[in-house]
This record gives sequence, C-alpha cells and structure tokens, in this order.
Amino acid sequence: MSSKTEKTLDFAALPDKRWPGRLIVGGKTLDDFVAIAEEPSQEAGWTVRVFQSTTAPELQIRAQWRTIGAVTEWIPTLINNSAKPSERVTGVRSLAASWPTRGPVDFYGNKGSEARLDDFLDRTELDIDTITLMPNGGRSSDGIFPFFALTDRHDSLAIGIGWSGRWDATLRHASGTLEIEIGLPQVGFVLRPGESVRLPSILLAQAPEATADQARRLVRAHLMKHVVPRGPDGNIFNLISHGTMHQYHVTRVVSEQIEIEAMERAAALGFEAHWVDACWYGNTTDWDNEVGNWNIRRSDFPRGLRPISDRAHELGMKFIIWMDPERARPNTEWPRTHPELFLSYPDPNSPDPYTRRGILLNLGDPRAVDLAFEKISSLITEFNADIYRQDFNMAPLEAWYAADAPDRVGITEIRHVEGLYALWDRIRAAHPGIMIDNCASGGRRIDLETLRRAVMLTRSDAVDVGEEGASEMDIVNQIQCWGLGHWLVVHSGLNATFDAYAIRGALCAGFMAYRVLPENDQDPEYADAIAAVSEMKRLRSFVAEERIGLIAPDLEKEAWTAYQHHRHSDSSGIIVALRGPGADTDSVTLHPEHIDANATYQVIRWDDYRQSPATQLSGAALKEMVVTIAQTRSSVLVEYQRVDG
Repeated sequence: MSSKTEKTLDFAALPDKRWPGRLIVGGKTLDDFVAIAEEPSQEAGWTVRVFQSTTAPELQIRAQWRTIGAVTEWIPTLINNSAKPSERVTGVRSLAASWPTRGPVDFYGNKGSEARLDDFLDRTELDIDTITLMPNGGRSSDGIFPFFALTDRHDSLAIGIGWSGRWDATLRHASGTLEIEIGLPQVGFVLRPGESVRLPSILLAQAPEATADQARRLVRAHLMKHVVPRGPDGNIFNLISHGTMHQYHVTRVVSEQIEIEAMERAAALGFEAHWVDACWYGNTTDWDNEVGNWNIRRSDFPRGLRPISDRAHELGMKFIIWMDPERARPNTEWPRTHPELFLSYPDPNSPDPYTRRGILLNLGDPRAVDLAFEKISSLITEFNADIYRQDFNMAPLEAWYAADAPDRVGITEIRHVEGLYALWDRIRAAHPGIMIDNCASGGRRIDLETLRRAVMLTRSDAVDVGEEGASEMDIVNQIQCWGLGHWLVVHSGLNATFDAYAIRGALCAGFMAYRVLPENDQDPEYADAIAAVSEMKRLRSFVAEERIGLIAPDLEKEAWTAYQHHRHSDSSGIIVALRGPGADTDSVTLHPEHIDANATYQVIRWDDYRQSPATQLSGAALKEMVVTIAQTRSSVLVEYQRVDG
C-alpha cells in the first residue's frame, strides 16, 4: 500500500449496503439499490447479495459477490419481482462509480484481436479527459481488450469486464474526480413479471503500488489462482500441440493416415496434443460452407475420428476436436431441420466479412442450447476428446438487434450470452475433466466470464494461413505475449519455426506448431524442435509466476525485447532478452526486479539453445545486467536461483 495517509482511487470501502451500479428505468435514474439480504451461494467462496431499489421496489439485483485480498468481483442479475411488466429499462451500468484523484489519470489498456499485426498491442493514454471503449460486432475482445488499468500517479486500480457480447466503458476525469461507467451500450427492454436478465460482471483490483503495472500483475495473479479453469490434475492448463489444418487450408486433402502420421511425428518430438481442426465434417471439403453439417465426412474418415483419438492416447497425447456450432450455412442440416432456431442478418451483403458467413444459432432459445449440447456432447464421447475447441466466426450484433422486438431491445444478445454460459457449463458438468478452448476468429471473445470456463489455444488469427502477417510471426507473437502477458497466464498461439528467438518471443503456456514437422535428425530443424519442446516444458512453471516487462517489443522496428518471470517462493526466475533483426546495438542493460543486491545467485545462461556452465553472480550484478548478443534474431535466456539462503 502507499505510505501516504490519504488514499485516492480507493474502492476498498465500496459500500456493502449499496450496489455499485446504476439503471435507467422509465426515464428515471436508479442508483439506490440497497442491500436487503445476504445468502449462501452454491459457488464456493462466493455469497449472494440481494439489493432492492427504494424508488422501484419491484426491481432487485441478485449479485454473486466475492472479495479476495485486494480484488472484488460481482456478477449481477436484474429481476422483476412484480406481477406486472416493468417500465422500460434504457440504461444498464454494472459499475457506475467515482473516485477522487490527486493528479493526472493515465490509462493502460490493450487492443483486442482483429487478425492484424498489432493484435493486443499496448494502448496507453496519459492525462485522460474522456475515453470510451467498446468492442466490434458483438464479440467481447474484438478490437479492444476488456481489462485495463488506471493510475493518478499516486494510486492505481485495474478493472476486468465479464460480458461475452458487446459492452461499453466510459472513463471521465475532470476537476479531481475519476468517473467510471461500464455496462451495455444499447438497451430498451421491458422485463416481464418474474423475469430476470444477467448483466455484465465486474472485477476491481487495487494495487499495493502506484503503478499500473502492479495493478495488472495483481489481476493476472488473481485470474490464475481463482478464475481460469484447471486441468484434471489441478494444474493450470498447458499444451504443446500440433495439427494439420495449415496443410488442409491449401490442399483440402485429409485422411486418417495423414492425421496419424503427423501425430506420431509430433509425439516423437515430445508434443502433448494432436489437434483436428475444421477438416473432419460435412459433405465436401469446403470447411467454411459446411458449418451446420456436423456429420463425419466418411469419404475421408471411413472409421470416424476415434482411431485417431485412440492413437493419440496410446502415445500419451491429448486429443482436440473443433466445432463452430453457433454458425451455419442456410442450406446445411441444422437450419433445414431447425429453421426456427436460427437468426439471419438484415443485410447479407454487409461489407463486414463476419456478417456474411452464414446464419446464427440463437443460443437465447433453450432449444438451441439443447441442440448444441446434445451434438457436442455426443461427439466428445464418440471421439473420446480431451479438449473441445469452440470457434465463433461471426459478428453476431446485427443479427441480435434485428431479432429484437421494439420493447425488447438488447434482450436477444443477453439471452444468447446467457445461453453460451449455460452450454459451456453443461459440457463441463457432463464431461468431467474436459477442457474448452475458446476461439472466436482467434481471440475475439476473451473476457472475465469466458476465462472462467475456457482456455485460449489460439489468441489471434493474424498469422493464420491467408491472414495478414504470416511472414511476421516472430514480432506478432512478441506483441501478443507482451500485451496479453500483463493479464493472462493461460494463452498460446501459432509458431512456424523452432529456433530459440521464435520460441522465446512466444513463451507462454504453450504453442501450436503450425507447419509440417521435421521427420528425423537429418532435417536441420529437428534438433531445434526437440530443444524448443524441452525448453517450453522446463520453463512453463515460471510462466505462471509474476511477469515483469523489461523492454517492450516495437512493431515498427523489431529490435530488443526483454522480460522476466520471478518465483517469490524460492527467489528463482528467468530473464529473456531477444535481439531482433532491427536492433542496431548488440548490448542492452536490464534491471530485473525482486533481486537482492546483497545476495548471491546461481546463474545459467543460454545463448539460443547453447548452455553455459552454471556460475555464481552477485545480486548487485544481476540487478544491473548487461546482455550482449552478437547476432541479430538471437536470444539469451538466464535462469537464476538465490543460493545464500
């Protein structure tokens, strides 16, 4: 905590007796929801707080609520407890609060994913006046990331948003007051008698230091410890995976033999999972136009996918299966047999490519959730899958609003988001140990609520086949790992090469090798592939520890990048320095954190994959470490461990 006696940006004393949000109902602003009860929750560590409006007593907020250390979360639901329809709800704010400030307010956020080279790039704005944030097209991290930090240069706080559709946030700073509003940007609905609607969830974290970086690290640690799903062994989910989709995009050729041969090659290199993506279903090999035909394509897989899954398990690997169940082409099986469960776009010729890719399964209809669950669950069982990968290659917003009645604006989106959570929760309950991979055209539906239920194996499509930037994979991975690394532990992306510069620039929970793998040691890349997999497994425990950014990557000039992961429990860690092809100098001075200048450390240095003998180094030298790398597109890894007790 700051040493000064007066704190600003201090929400630690958020009133327990009042919901910190706001509604506009019947033209009146309701910010008078006071606590009337606290009940046990079915979720461990949570309580249910019930708030009732004193102005409109028929309206209640039931909020799942928890505080862990300096982090508070709430998941609100609005309920009409009367026997008659409510007045029209035209404003929804899950957070509407203000704090006094003692200096300029600075904003630290990140872009979202748009399949561009700068996906998840840092977005910093100093001395803000007004900032408005809103994702594109109805996917929660399309264009903007729903986590950000603020500081008045004395104190800092961080905010996370849980809404897997379109949210908005408005930040205003004037006359020594910071105002923050977060909610739904376009609503106008009447609640029927007894009806309830879920609202965006909020995470608030107050850092013990006055820097935004400390606030982000606090959120990252909280998400890792208390939010993201764990693997069957109780550990955070990590995977080094491989599949053949990069070939299928080009050749449209696939078979059981091709899959098994690729898998056996991957297993020999130490890979942990085999990934069958959008190549297994439908009546033709045109994956994009076959969505909605969720049948095995027997012409290519006469025995189905189970032989592939069985072979993966024999090799000690996990098996990943892909679907895009929220999207269908109009002439496919699901829309033909269940036309009432699909929503269409008002303008099928829209310039947005993500509104021209079919029609939308309306998860706001419980029958659609049942349809999706029954098919997904049956395929997980049939294929004996370990990871279910759900893609979402649509921008749903226009279809949602086209389906709204005049007095129900916003309800279709709300019900769809509720249905998505219900679907994933049912899948996880029906298949204990299953892991859900959240993909929405590559990282476009990341938020607090999807993070509770799913991991992210492909954070961006920027380097997918046919997308912008396939030749820029190194710097793209550095930018993405840097930006997402402020907030998240569990994420990974695509790699096309195995040299140390490429792998360390993408060091995170795992990676997906998006290429044909080297077959044997006659291939010059074989040794690098072995080393890359081995190093990732050795270092991944450090990735879960505190991440300290030392030198940020530069998209304009791929020069130097450096970062550190520190384990407080035993004063050990890793420091990585990357000299990019645009670096003009061969040396940088790094200042890693949490190093005791009076201590002694054992240090092992790796120049690319070449290991030097362990040496002892003073803490003073390690705290101000000069790293020299003679060649561009090379890297140094330093592993350190305090050895003086």
